[in-house]
Amino acid sequence: MRALAMYRKPTVRPLKERCCPLPSDTTQHRVPVSASLIIQLLVAAGCLPGAVILPRWYAEFRGITQVLLFVVGGVAAVSALVTILFGQRISRTMARLGMRSRVVIPREGLVYLAIMLLLAVGGLAGHSDMLLLVFGLMAGPWIINGALVSLALRGVSVERRTAGRVTAGQTMPVHLIVRNSKSLLSSWMLDVRDDITEADNRSQTAAGAGIVTFARLPPRSSRTGVYEAVFHQRGRYRLGPLRVSSRFPLGIGERAQILPDFAAVLVRPRLVTLKETYVRDLYDQVESPVRKSLSRGLFDDDFHRIRDFRSGDSPRSIHWRSTARRGRLMVQEFQQNRESDLFVILDLKSLPNVGLEDLELAVSFVASLCVRRVHSGAAGRSTLAVTGAVPGFVSDTRASRFAAEALDVLAVCGPSPSASLEEALDRTADGGAMTQAHGIIVSTRPEFCRLQIPEFCSGRRPDSSDFSRRIAVLPATRDALMPFIRSADLPRGPAGADTVRAESGV
Repeated sequence: MRALAMYRKPTVRPLKERCCPLPSDTTQHRVPVSASLIIQLLVAAGCLPGAVILPRWYAEFRGITQVLLFVVGGVAAVSALVTILFGQRISRTMARLGMRSRVVIPREGLVYLAIMLLLAVGGLAGHSDMLLLVFGLMAGPWIINGALVSLALRGVSVERRTAGRVTAGQTMPVHLIVRNSKSLLSSWMLDVRDDITEADNRSQTAAGAGIVTFARLPPRSSRTGVYEAVFHQRGRYRLGPLRVSSRFPLGIGERAQILPDFAAVLVRPRLVTLKETYVRDLYDQVESPVRKSLSRGLFDDDFHRIRDFRSGDSPRSIHWRSTARRGRLMVQEFQQNRESDLFVILDLKSLPNVGLEDLELAVSFVASLCVRRVHSGAAGRSTLAVTGAVPGFVSDTRASRFAAEALDVLAVCGPSPSASLEEALDRTADGGAMTQAHGIIVSTRPEFCRLQIPEFCSGRRPDSSDFSRRIAVLPATRDALMPFIRSADLPRGPAGADTVRAESGV
């Protein structure tokens, strides 16, 4: 069966109702080169050969001048190499320091610049005034394009609106609101790029990017563009910085503003559908004495009281003797007694024989167990303890709040060689979850758990001596967990990430 889709990069696509894809030829082969890199390469290409050739023909270029040419050319070459290798990291660092603007030369601009340089060199070498005149005519549009691009970006601001949490595999819409504060001039063909990176990734390699194009932004107005991001892997992600750029009107020069606007996104684990028959059998194995609750639940088994009929009550629950005696409709009310307290322990001890796919499936299985408490209408206490790189503990009597907090804990958990099962058992017992609850342990070391639980109960928790009889230990492997999961609900999808350019509806 295909590997889980949780290990792919985020997929970014436009929202069709608000954005329209641009033609495919504008979404590929975009090779932006900064103006600083071009200058560094030109300086290096001019100084280094000049330091070798010029002293042979001209005596004034020998000595200190030759050494100076070597130094300047070497510094420019090293700077250009650093820019090529670490340009993206330098750009992010400058954005954090407050740098808001940079000049980029696209592929079309490089061709235009190369033609200008050939005309200039040919005119100077051949003493041709016509070539120099053509060079001057081509330099004019270059300067005008740069001025218009700078003017288009002046007074432009961007605001991002998005949800802070999303489930892996689900789409998350990201709204980009662009405002133009200029009084008279419109801004044309604005590209807004929103980088997506993993917050725990030290290399800060971009995991994806959402790009929205605004055709026209009138003065003193705003436009909204939307792109959708699909996160295939749980964890913490960071949106930003925002990059606003434009090439209008000629496309031979591009100027960009980098806005240090960041947003955090917590991607919760993917949920799977549990087979009710297997889950019910699992609960029957570890069923504990049930503490009855007076609140109504999904299963109405034991009689609680007689009350007046209310709109929405089932006619089958009408108590006809009480109705005849009191002269008005009376119904029987029952209480829930099938859902007892539950505690789940996820033990993520990193072992060489446990693969990453098995770990992610175990996390999804535990997350689905926690969410099932909400769907089943459980009224008891729910507890979750997680061991591993990021230990966590959640306990609550309200199923909805417990599920939300549990998903946040499971979103950032990971395996660790120092995972402590004993600490998780201690916290679970201290929270009172072992008195009446039944428990499930999903562990990468099930045999160790089966040996550790009786020792823990007899030596440290005498009040929970029957704990070992009320718990089920499941290995965190695909073979052990698949009987509880519907195969059709396993995540599937494309093998890679796609980044699609989009144009906002204006």
